[in-house]
Amino acid sequence: MKKKHGSLFTGIGGFDLAAQWMGWENIFQCEKNEWCRRVLAKNFPNTKRYIDIKDFNANEYKGSIDIISGGFPCQPFSKAGKQRGKGDDRYLFPQMLRVIGEAEPKCVVGENVYGIAKTALSEIKSSLEDLGYITIPFDIPASAGGALHRRSRIWIVGFKKDSFNTNSNGIGSHREEVYQQGNVELQYQQIGEFGSVVSESIREGIDTRIFRAVDGLSDRVDRIKGVGNAIVPQIAFEIFKCINLLKI
Repeated sequence: MKKKHGSLFTGIGGFDLAAQWMGWENIFQCEKNEWCRRVLAKNFPNTKRYIDIKDFNANEYKGSIDIISGGFPCQPFSKAGKQRGKGDDRYLFPQMLRVIGEAEPKCVVGENVYGIAKTALSEIKSSLEDLGYITIPFDIPASAGGALHRRSRIWIVGFKKDSFNTNSNGIGSHREEVYQQGNVELQYQQIGEFGSVVSESIREGIDTRIFRAVDGLSDRVDRIKGVGNAIVPQIAFEIFKCINLLKI
């Protein structure tokens, strides 16, 4: 059965592209930027789209979504800004948390800049755990996916504790629960190894330039902004592959 995926702060659809590579079904997207929504409409014509996360009520998806992803706005944590963190009105993780609480997906994947580690990561992790998610953050740079620049990012992966079939063989014992928990830990280990081992092996000679096409079209500013804000789908794909191995 295809897993069902929904994305928040979708941008140009990096998470959705990775989900498509997995053969998953993209159920909904939520993106405020008009240009990005045009890109999404072109590339994901069968996916339902919402504009403002503050107006998005996800109760209709309760229990029907397997994975919710979101690269929530990074401006409150980026070194390029004032790093006001939770005091910035663009800090929208609470809205993402609300949607997660309404839809109750089995897995959650978030992404943000490295600066979040010093400002809000601990609270984000705790808030997801309060909703019943086993949650671990990873530092996985773009270089781990083959990019020619490092671009460190924090990836937050959460598995809902009650999403695992601990009675698949008719055994509801503590031993079976420990076995299933071990599977979850294995997936975390694989995600972590992907981020550290792969990126470390190609770190020598990394080109710090970021290549973006400039072709003279009038919308190139939107395009550059869209690419700059986008997640690296190759990284999301590796994380999704680990999630896919779980029997949820």
